[in-house]
Amino acid sequence: MTAPDPTALDRLLKTLDGLAASDDPSGVEQADRAVWDYLSGFDGLSAQTAAADALGAAIESWPVNTALGPAIRNVVARHRTRLAEPSA
Repeated sequence: MTAPDPTALDRLLKTLDGLAASDDPSGVEQADRAVWDYLSGFDGLSAQTAAADALGAAIESWPVNTALGPAIRNVVARHRTRLAEPSA
């Protein structure tokens, strides 16, 4: 893949939504793994950054009212920060 795939993004959002709804603390680790797997499906830093940005935008409007919602948003933010670092 070279550009964000809306279908893959929708699947990831459904996965993250399910993890957030479970309110199981292990969901944060599973969310991190799911985001990593999603971003790994894109070739190159530019494509991964675009995918992370699309995910971040989707998460910002995500109506999650669970205890894990903020933690999952932080997972996404960490991945975006990692991709923006000069060493990426």
